Amino acid sequence: MSGYLPPHSTEGPASEILKTEYELKRSSIKGGDSAPGQFDVYLPKGETPTTKTRIILHPDSESPLHLPPLGFGLWGWGDVISYGWGPSGGYDQKLNEESIKSAFDAMVDRFPLIFFDTAEHYGYTDGFSESMLGKFQSEADIRDRLVVATKYFPTPWRHPWRYPNIVLESLSGSVDRTQLDSIDIYQLHGPSHWGFWPRLSTLVNSLAKAYHSGRAKTIGTCNLSFEQVQYVYEELKKQGVPMVSNQVEFSLVRMDPWTTGLIEKCRKLGIATIAYSPLAVGRLTGKYSDHNRPRGNRNFGDISWAKIQPIVDELTAIGREVGKTPTAVALNWVMCKGAIPIPTCKNATQVEDCAQSLGWRLSDEQEERLDKVGRVNDWDLNLLKHFQNWWWQQG
Repeated sequence: MSGYLPPHSTEGPASEILKTEYELKRSSIKGGDSAPGQFDVYLPKGETPTTKTRIILHPDSESPLHLPPLGFGLWGWGDVISYGWGPSGGYDQKLNEESIKSAFDAMVDRFPLIFFDTAEHYGYTDGFSESMLGKFQSEADIRDRLVVATKYFPTPWRHPWRYPNIVLESLSGSVDRTQLDSIDIYQLHGPSHWGFWPRLSTLVNSLAKAYHSGRAKTIGTCNLSFEQVQYVYEELKKQGVPMVSNQVEFSLVRMDPWTTGLIEKCRKLGIATIAYSPLAVGRLTGKYSDHNRPRGNRNFGDISWAKIQPIVDELTAIGREVGKTPTAVALNWVMCKGAIPIPTCKNATQVEDCAQSLGWRLSDEQEERLDKVGRVNDWDLNLLKHFQNWWWQQG
């Protein structure tokens, strides 16, 4: 979700990555000659994530879904308000179709299996991100190497009497734009709130019909609390529908899904946690500071910089120890907590930066140091932002 406020700044780094003052060590992200590790629902403690690692969702079915431990979110592909899509007059003139194509090509080159997360509302026009993914993947002819998740957005003006058809129509649009036969994980983009319009029960029944249409292989949710997840899971199960994931904002700036037990409770139901904004929309990459803030309306992860700086300092300190960028350390921490991070990459260099989160694992001591500086349930003075996130983020 891009937010409701216009960009508040026009200066600072955009598409660049941090150039560290210390020497970096290249990861063996493919895991050497080892056999691929396969784990149900999450990466267990002590396991090192590589491109060969597979997280298996719906493992007891005849056709389980295999995901890599690191995916990629496509929110920034075409987004003007938060990411500054250049061709639409955004602040980042280096962000364009050429740059995201270079990101896609780098993913194809580095990852044997690629997990993409997109949505019908990502882009300067609805469906733009999906369309770019469809164009790139069809040209590369690599459908068998992709896992694709997209989302249905339950806005109030999508009137209740149009259900379930409106969900089925939206799913068909996503399938057409991505140029796929079906979507691997079709997700509810956000909560409807109990008793409000549309009711969560209405959405659940519509998602069940989407699954039974054959155009959605599994169902997922986004931004739901555990109580809501459990309700959706149980109602879908009655209709023979596999619910496999819940996507929430999760990073060292917002550790709530881990500290509240949401990740562990979902795991026990066989539901994976997908972590969006795992870098706090760029704030944990090390290239920003109090005097050099991210541009655009990046509401998620937007707390006072005095609270963010200790996290960045610890990421940098650990990065120096292991020879990795703060980006790689922050993403590795998310994987250590049992979630699948989906950072947004705007070019090939950023893909390589994120890839370095694989092939190694934080020590218990390093992980605990990050736990101590991470933030939980932070409230600053931006009340509009917090109202938006309260309405949108239940998990």
